[in-house]
Amino acid sequence: MAEDKFEQAVIDKLKSEGWEYLTDYSGVTVDRLYDHWRDILNANNRKRLEDTPLSDNEFEQVKLELTKNKTPYDAQLMLAGTGGVGTVPLNRDDGTQLELEIFYGDEVAGGHSRYEVVNQITFTDLAT
Repeated sequence: MAEDKFEQAVIDKLKSEGWEYLTDYSGVTVDRLYDHWRDILNANNRKRLEDTPLSDNEFEQVKLELTKNKTPYDAQLMLAGTGGVGTVPLNRDDGTQLELEIFYGDEVAGGHSRYEVVNQITFTDLAT
């Protein structure tokens, strides 16, 4: 099977399982995907954030927390969280601390959880 056909087969399978294929985000940079995820985090945590969206510094903290997961097991523990809600600690620019919700394991088929797939993203920081 050619690579493009395999890629399309994976996308089709995920779509059949309820994932949303985001054509507007296919072929974009990783930074654009991060911006999209940031919008989702702001929306899902609006009350926790008291209607103040994540600053650039705060979002960098979230991304740094993700890099601390060195194994798939570590990532699973973070996503499972407490009571099925995965969180990351956040120190707001104003000094307040909170747990930012990033995944809702008990809402696999709906709720706050979103399952999205894109393809052909561009990595600008890879060595050439």
